[in-house]
Amino acid sequence: MKKFKIIMPLILALGLFTLAGCAPRDHAPPTFEEQQAQAAKAQCSEEATAMNSEGVHNSSNPFWASYFEMCMHRLGVTDAELKKMWY
Repeated sequence: MKKFKIIMPLILALGLFTLAGCAPRDHAPPTFEEQQAQAAKAQCSEEATAMNSEGVHNSSNPFWASYFEMCMHRLGVTDAELKKMWY
């Protein structure tokens, strides 16, 4: 019984710490540049899919990916911003 009194609070504390780590966090709203990059991503994704109707519609398809990147550059998205979106 004495072991139970020692171990149970430890288990409860561990459970509470675990749940606290899963709590939703408030994030800062996206900047204007981030909003523009996300809008460009949506537009270019649609255009790349329309241009390459067959196959996979993501970066694993080289034809889709090359059109997507060309479109993103056309809309002013830098390589650094584009890299953040892929990974």
